[in-house]
Amino acid sequence: MVLFSLLLLALVAWAAVWVGGEKRRIWVCAHHMKTLGEAFTGYAKDHGGALPPASVDDGKKSISWDSEIAVYLQPELTKSNSPQAIKSLKAKIAPLFKCPSDRQPRRGGLPRSYSMPVYDINRVGWPPDQNSVGGLGLSLDAKTIKKAREADFAESPDYMPAIKTSMVPDPADTALLVERISSLNALWAIKDASITSTKEQFDAKASFAPKAFHGGKMNYLMLDGHVELMLPLQSAGFVGAGGGLWTIRAGD
Repeated sequence: MVLFSLLLLALVAWAAVWVGGEKRRIWVCAHHMKTLGEAFTGYAKDHGGALPPASVDDGKKSISWDSEIAVYLQPELTKSNSPQAIKSLKAKIAPLFKCPSDRQPRRGGLPRSYSMPVYDINRVGWPPDQNSVGGLGLSLDAKTIKKAREADFAESPDYMPAIKTSMVPDPADTALLVERISSLNALWAIKDASITSTKEQFDAKASFAPKAFHGGKMNYLMLDGHVELMLPLQSAGFVGAGGGLWTIRAGD
């Protein structure tokens, strides 16, 4: 009986430590997302209100949103041309892109725990407006860039489609980044830089149960810079009415 009581106390103590630890991890994760949000803001200020694309792979260059905002997290990147120095500087900011609750092994590269809700030009058209059902993350290849140029009557061969903050009617209810725990979501990679729905937020092959992650909830960074913790279904809006926090359109 005494042994059982001791085991029970140990279990309770362990649970208390785990829960307390997870609460702290949730807070650190939210802090990371806010810091990334500030970097997005810096990027937008320098680019006429435009947000970086989630990813670009047009045959000439391959970039993702994390590499685009890196200089706003580590300004020294602008002063270095040395590949080794750039690698070292990027390593310093790498922890900001990882939620401490994310223990999913990556198949290659460092973990990236966040993705931008996708705006699919091929599915929802271009340019976006305040009623668009797409998100804030453009996933661009040569085909989608050409389609956007034709829709926008762009004459410049350097034209690149971009979503501007002025297009978003409700920044406080529009997700800029959502958590994505995937074995393929690696830092500086275009794969998984954007995400289409709540179904993709947690890798089906994850090595730990979704309910153990943030108590079954996820952190969401809004375009206005604040972070909310909620169940994935809460983020998706009303059934049949759109995509909730995942779209530019307000009130869905």
